[in-house]
Amino acid sequence: MPVSFRRLRISGFKSFAEPTSVEILPGLTGIVGPNGCGKSNVVEALRWAMGESSARNLRGGEMEDVIFAGTAGRASRNIAEVTVFLDEAAGRAPPPFHEQPELEIVRRIERGSGSAYRINGKEARARDVQTLFADLASGSRASAMVSQGRVGALVGAKPEDRRAVLEEAANITGLHARRHEAELKLRAAEANLARAEDLRAQLESQLGSLKRQARQASRYRNISVAIRAAEAELLSLQRARVEQIRAQAAAALHAAEAAVAAATDAATAATARAAEATSALPPLREVEGNARTVLERHRVSQEQIAGEEQQARVALAEAQRRIGQLRQDLAHADQLQRDAAAADQRLAAEETALAEADAGHEERTAAAEAAAIAAADAVRIAEAEANRATEAAAEANARTQAAAQLLSQAEHRSNRLNEQFRTLSQERARVAAQQVDPALIARATADATEAEAALAAARAAVEQAEQARSVTAAALAQARDKQAAADSARARLAAEAQALAEVLAVKDGERWPPMVDSLAVADGLEAALGAVLGEELTSALNPGAARHWRELPAFDPVPALPACATPLAASVQGPAALARALSQIGLVESEDDGASNQSNLLPGQSLVSRSGAIWRWDGYTIRAGTPTQAAVRLKQRNRLVGLRTRLAEAEQEAAAARATRTAAESASQAAVTAEQAARNGRREWEQKLERARSSLTSLRNQAATATARLAASDDQLSRITIERDEALAALAQVRETQTALPNIAELRAAVDQARATLAAARSRENAARAQRDSLARDYA
Repeated sequence: MPVSFRRLRISGFKSFAEPTSVEILPGLTGIVGPNGCGKSNVVEALRWAMGESSARNLRGGEMEDVIFAGTAGRASRNIAEVTVFLDEAAGRAPPPFHEQPELEIVRRIERGSGSAYRINGKEARARDVQTLFADLASGSRASAMVSQGRVGALVGAKPEDRRAVLEEAANITGLHARRHEAELKLRAAEANLARAEDLRAQLESQLGSLKRQARQASRYRNISVAIRAAEAELLSLQRARVEQIRAQAAAALHAAEAAVAAATDAATAATARAAEATSALPPLREVEGNARTVLERHRVSQEQIAGEEQQARVALAEAQRRIGQLRQDLAHADQLQRDAAAADQRLAAEETALAEADAGHEERTAAAEAAAIAAADAVRIAEAEANRATEAAAEANARTQAAAQLLSQAEHRSNRLNEQFRTLSQERARVAAQQVDPALIARATADATEAEAALAAARAAVEQAEQARSVTAAALAQARDKQAAADSARARLAAEAQALAEVLAVKDGERWPPMVDSLAVADGLEAALGAVLGEELTSALNPGAARHWRELPAFDPVPALPACATPLAASVQGPAALARALSQIGLVESEDDGASNQSNLLPGQSLVSRSGAIWRWDGYTIRAGTPTQAAVRLKQRNRLVGLRTRLAEAEQEAAAARATRTAAESASQAAVTAEQAARNGRREWEQKLERARSSLTSLRNQAATATARLAASDDQLSRITIERDEALAALAQVRETQTALPNIAELRAAVDQARATLAAARSRENAARAQRDSLARDYA
């Protein structure tokens, strides 16, 4: 039978300012009203109590918007609470509520404090409430919550959405929720493990640093001890030196005190002499004042004379400067006079020479022209010779420079190739020396193979440890479930026993306990005893009470009951005051026996059935099923006794479950420790394998690199050897070409001689031209 919603109680939620209960009766329950009356708030209250976490789905901006915000005539609330009552939940709800027939789920929110959940009065998480409803194939977002537009969405739903609807119908939504939560926990555990690995690596590095710091601290302590010892020795030496200095200072102090005494005597004598000198000072000071006045007068006169002397010297220097200027002007005038006389003489001589030169001027002009032409021809011939010599010398010089450049290049190339050959030879020798020993590669290969085998064994050990951990985890989960069930049963029994004990306890206003609390009746006879004695059982035993039982002697002999009746006294244990009444009450198994034998009863006798039917001697009859307070109380007392017995057994079962859980936790912890050790071993072998593979790869790479470099060195050596031979042959050929070149010194001497001849010819040409021009100017 599915779980049913029985009642929804709303207080302070949205428009429900006052507590309101919505009864959900069997069949179809509907809410009818105009728009805006709060119909949707009822559904949203149900969804909110079922764990809805989105304020938007509740038509709000934040979750506190569900609290009643107040109106013009009503103040706002700070608390909202919704309670959902479920029936027939036994066997369908998850532990620890799987044995409880009724569930009460409460969600409460307070402004600024958030939401809180309670299930049957116990604090719970939102996840627990959501999982509870998921296990019941319901929830705040379940397909059973059909709202506006939901039907169309279900009709046009995607396969994934239809699958969710089918899963809800199959009642496996809770499994998916638990799976999702378990996956989240596993991912969190993996992240924690990764973080733990990072922390372990960090701690290892910190451990190395701390070890170094510990060594440094130990060294510091040792050095500190040595320093303190050295400081002690130094202080002892300084103390001895200070003691010596103190003794010397004491002696110097004694000598200084003696000197101070002598100086004091001398100061006294000097004071006397000073007093005498002071008495003689006034006349001397008067003489000094007069002398100082005379000195000041002489000093003023001296300053005046010095100023006059300075002015006289300036005037003398100015007069001397003027005299020098006058002398220079006089010398210049004399020089001008001499130059004018010389010019007159030169002009007279020139006039005489010109007169003499006019005779035979044409012949000299023609001779000078011929000489100039001949000198020009000689200059052209000399220039041609000089150009030929210069060209020959330049060509020879260019060939020599080219040969020298080729020789330098050939020598540089030969030297460079020789150097490269020597460097490559050394490099090849070094590369050959770096060849990896094949034994090292073989040993590294063996180490890698061994590490792979050990890693395979470590992985197998990890798998075994994981299987063992899984087994222990399953056993631990089963033990926890058993303990939870045992604790739940014990708590339920304890709560019921406590409630019954409180119900059966004597109230504070009662002075004497009722008779019913002193009785012990067999199971199934509570209704019979309560019906036949009724309110009499609520009377007290104490004679001081207004209504009480008085102890009377027993009947002797006891009046006999009908043959079909059994005395009720045989099944009831109680005070002696009740013996007379119980001896006259007979228990019949059939109502027909009671009705047929009622007329045979003696005065004071009664017949009663197990169902509570009564037949009294005077004809008074009560039908079966009439409840009485005494019967209920007797049933409660028997129930309390049974509950206490079951509670003791439940406590033993709970203790056994706790012991089993403790053992399972120890086994699980041991399995986890073994798994961690196996994982650590696997990690160590993985690291060793990684190091072995890295070492093997490095050795192989070194061997391959050395082989490649050796082959490259051989190729380069071959190439350099060929190039070096070619360079040597080219160097020999350039040297032979340079030997066959003409002598550059002889060519340069010929060039110098040609240039000298050209210079002499140009001199003669210039002289002839000058003579010709001079004659032409003279003639003009």
